[in-house]
Amino acid sequence: MKKLKKCLYIASIIAVVGCTFFYFEYQNFQPSTDFDNLESHLMIWSPSHEKTYVEFIKTLSEDDSVTLYVPKKTPLDTVKNKLLKANVNLNKLTLIPIQNERIWIRDFGPVFLENKYGSSRVFCFKYYQERKSSFPYEYQKLIGKRIYASRILNVGGAREVNGDGLAILIESHERMYNPELSLKDIEKELKRKMGIKKVIWLKDVLPQDEYEGTELIPNQLYSFGAGHIDNFCRFISPDTILLAQVPFEDRYLHPILQTTSDRLEKSYEILKNSLDQDNNPLHIVRVPIAPFLVENNFEYTQHPILFPTSYLNFVIGSKKVVVPSYGEYLNTPEAKERDILVHAQFKTLFPSKKIIMQNCADINKEGGGFHCISLNKTRKKTKKLT
Repeated sequence: MKKLKKCLYIASIIAVVGCTFFYFEYQNFQPSTDFDNLESHLMIWSPSHEKTYVEFIKTLSEDDSVTLYVPKKTPLDTVKNKLLKANVNLNKLTLIPIQNERIWIRDFGPVFLENKYGSSRVFCFKYYQERKSSFPYEYQKLIGKRIYASRILNVGGAREVNGDGLAILIESHERMYNPELSLKDIEKELKRKMGIKKVIWLKDVLPQDEYEGTELIPNQLYSFGAGHIDNFCRFISPDTILLAQVPFEDRYLHPILQTTSDRLEKSYEILKNSLDQDNNPLHIVRVPIAPFLVENNFEYTQHPILFPTSYLNFVIGSKKVVVPSYGEYLNTPEAKERDILVHAQFKTLFPSKKIIMQNCADINKEGGGFHCISLNKTRKKTKKLT
């Protein structure tokens, strides 16, 4: 009898330890960040922006793996030959045919979740109702793994996370696309599905990234943006945020610059007076806004359009940071000077990485940037048992 009791006691201890380990192994997930160790850059090929894509892929694939999803309307050999012609490192490139043709993988692509035990999950939010994407379903089939889903709409370019439980979102964007939900409802869903512990709410998007069709100046100037945070506010470490800034001498040169400055300074005050998930202050670094890009698009409107330019729509690789540039496209002394200034600042911010500045004006004119057309799939962490 004593022997049986002893065996039952040992078995119960083993069961408790096993259940405890199982519980913690499948809990406490956090989303990966842009500054985590990289496994591959995910992108969707765009034949409409071939030159920009080829240059961007060539830069990334010099050091990193690139997974390029190619819409089936474009033969894989056609894309491969274009990349070969540009001397792209094909050893670092994987081409995969898919049905989806939309390029904004940052917005509708998977959210990679992982905990300190090395367990991982893949998760997707709803995408804009009017712009449905088949990519999450195709990706689920490709990886042969269940993708968890959410009932709310939340896109990748509209949220910033630090990987330790802190998220930054824009109130106006979330209210517009989830009108039936309160901000508390949205926070609750982020906490439940992504392990977010705290949300900092900024108020407004930038005028140059106002939602497509917004009249910035009645009958004079329209917007062509998406209202995303990655055009003006980015984490580069768990406690460091880059926040755009209108140079003091430029603030009153144009009504849009003044509005931009007012909104950015409001965001600065919110961030300066906020604490992270562990009640520590955030380190905020200001980066100059990019020059304005104003052009006509008569297919869309008879009035000029202000397109969403940004230096903060950058992409972090293992050895490089690719930053949008505007001096080459705009060909003005002011734009070239601003590029030089930002390049020097990024060298200070990322001392161990090479800073590459590339023109992405044609992507800006579609409403996005480099960060919008790429998604970092991070390398799985080493499993920790203690």
